[in-house]
Amino acid sequence: MAEQIEGSYKSATARLLSLAGASVVVALLLLICYGHDPDTATLRILRHAIVSPAGTDSTFYMQMGESAFRSGHRIYPQLFFAEHQKFIYPPTSLFLIEGLNALGAHGLPAKAMWKAVLLLAWAGCVALGAVFYRMLRPRASSIELIAIAALGILFLPFAEAFYRGQVQILLTFLWELSALLWLMRKKGSAGFVLALTCAFKPQLAIFLLWGALRREWRFTVVFFTTCVVLLAGSIARFGITNHLDYLAVLSYLSRHGEALWANQSMNGLMNRVLRNGDAISWSYTVYPPYRPVIYIVSTCVSALLVVTGLLLPQLFGWSRSIADFLLFGCVAVLMSPIAWEHHYGYFFFGAVLLLAAAGRLSRQAWLVLCACVLAMANRWPPLDHRQSGLFSLAGDYLFFAGIILCWLLCAYAAKSTAPLERSTIS
Repeated sequence: MAEQIEGSYKSATARLLSLAGASVVVALLLLICYGHDPDTATLRILRHAIVSPAGTDSTFYMQMGESAFRSGHRIYPQLFFAEHQKFIYPPTSLFLIEGLNALGAHGLPAKAMWKAVLLLAWAGCVALGAVFYRMLRPRASSIELIAIAALGILFLPFAEAFYRGQVQILLTFLWELSALLWLMRKKGSAGFVLALTCAFKPQLAIFLLWGALRREWRFTVVFFTTCVVLLAGSIARFGITNHLDYLAVLSYLSRHGEALWANQSMNGLMNRVLRNGDAISWSYTVYPPYRPVIYIVSTCVSALLVVTGLLLPQLFGWSRSIADFLLFGCVAVLMSPIAWEHHYGYFFFGAVLLLAAAGRLSRQAWLVLCACVLAMANRWPPLDHRQSGLFSLAGDYLFFAGIILCWLLCAYAAKSTAPLERSTIS
């Protein structure tokens, strides 16, 4: 038995190093082939993110929202529905931009501070991946931790969020921290940290239902209390009307979604397959037209994903585990009508969990995991160019890789109640 466990550890190490090596080779090949485009090869994206001024993908729209509030107090009727500007964050998100503006008003370089936040969040995402792996495999060597860090550095969702100045990189860091705290059995702290992300992504409040069904009362109560405090503070600052107006924004987004190729969701897939909207060019003001079939199908798929994430772990006896926690976080991404590439940073910890158990994976499951990691870690231009009709399915590799990785998580958890202890995933 001891020899079998030792062999599993050595096999996991060899497999991890082989995947890290393959990731480096693939990243370099894509850089050579497509490095002329600053937004294609992961290494090129990362270089621009580090040496260029901070991106403004989030702060640009938050500044619009803050200006609309100061001008007329009601944000969404004018900004979103009349001017068609894509400020889709809740009012709670404006605390961030007000904080940055306050730094600027006091002579501190707000843009430099934002760049520092982005850099630290990106580095934190990579570092927490190594820490998470070490907690799953206490005997992990330094070379294994370096390999995990390399996979994180070459992970497109991290690099893309960092490059664009997306607040999502900070939210991904908080997500990873909450998962780490969950693994450490600090469930109240995990609830507090995860609830902070709801200030920007209110759909993650679905974890309240998850926590209640799991009877994780410390997590649920702390999560709920934190959300209530955030909401109360936001209502006091921005008014209840803006929060009620935001419900109409959420309804509009769920009915229309985005057709752009970077929207890796069922809604985006359906829009592209049915040629509904512009799949190639980003528009600052235009959403694809509402089509009932797209709305109904994508809503049903989202509901199916949520029900699966809620019930499957309980049915097969691995609820309340770290795999259960990670699975539902990934489901929260897949269920959204708009899931950009940088949202898929949530899947990194799921991949790390499986990598820690790589010695117990069957050959087929291991190869599938490698394919998923490489698909998520890179942009594949030959597939991205297929943007409409049935051929556009080839460009939804991130969405499909996410679904398959969730399946691998379920298969792993069903056969092992703790990392590296039980049988092989077939």
